[in-house]
Amino acid sequence: MKKLFSLLFISLLFLGCKSDDNDNVEEQEQLAIIGNWRLVDWYDDVPRDINGDGNASTDLYSQWNGCRKGNILVLKEDFTTRLIYTGTNNNPKCPPGLETNDTFTIEPWYYDSSYEELVFMGSDYLDPYEIMELNDTTLVLKGSGIFTCCDPDISYFTDGYLKFQRE
Repeated sequence: MKKLFSLLFISLLFLGCKSDDNDNVEEQEQLAIIGNWRLVDWYDDVPRDINGDGNASTDLYSQWNGCRKGNILVLKEDFTTRLIYTGTNNNPKCPPGLETNDTFTIEPWYYDSSYEELVFMGSDYLDPYEIMELNDTTLVLKGSGIFTCCDPDISYFTDGYLKFQRE
């Protein structure tokens, strides 16, 4: 009976430690996301002509001249999100008066470890982006709505992959 009780106790202790390990991995992944990320690429598996020039390509970044191109996405420890505008002053693709290094607060974020997604929380919606790659220098998200959704002069195409480099 003592052996059975000891075995049960050790099994419960092992399972408890295993859960802590999973929590620790999730916390490390979440901490890896925190930081400043410069948008450096937007691409898709399927060639597309998002600028309407008749030339389809998987390189969507070179076709795109939207206001948010090259901006910096700031994911803060308190789960707030900011965009830092890195373009030129008075860019006609941007709101009037926008200047280099202006900062905007956008939707808060969280990391969903069950789906490996970075999720932005709007007032009445969730906007999930599958994390395709995450390491010390690179973040690749599937989907591009946070950067391209509202630029009707270019496209309403909001899929593909966004690649960021850590600043």
